Amino acid sequence: MEIRNIDGRPHTDIAGAAELTGRSEQTVRLRTSPKQRAQGSGWPASIKLDKKAWFPVDELEHVRDVLLPQVAEPLRARVHRVDLDGDPEELIPATAFRDLLSITQGGWDKYVGISRTAWRDNRDGYLPRPDREEPAPTQGVNRYWKRRRVQEWINSRNR
Repeated sequence: MEIRNIDGRPHTDIAGAAELTGRSEQTVRLRTSPKQRAQGSGWPASIKLDKKAWFPVDELEHVRDVLLPQVAEPLRARVHRVDLDGDPEELIPATAFRDLLSITQGGWDKYVGISRTAWRDNRDGYLPRPDREEPAPTQGVNRYWKRRRVQEWINSRNR
């Protein structure tokens, strides 16, 4: 990483800014552009010297250590941890299981679709194999899982 002292402060070029922040040179160019800065990117302005853009190292460190973690946090996968009160052997319906995961009916249907092949082979799929299945009154299948299995499955997921 190339460092140059400008006005008593260490500065680095685009390549150094990319290395220091763990982003590509293209991302550095984009985020430090006047348009992105005006929109609140939080990235430092460059100083043009010898036909190169130079960025204050301390401001890049602030971007790396403060700004980027703030941006990344909301994008992280939600990790569920539940403690389900009640009889661990009690069966809970798919709607209750789905609500614990905070997913839509469409998302649930996809998870079930991905799991069906494994369920037919009497093993867990993307979702754990239901402990009981019965025909629904109008159409489809009602599925139930033991409360204990739901809790164990949710708490052991790496997703």
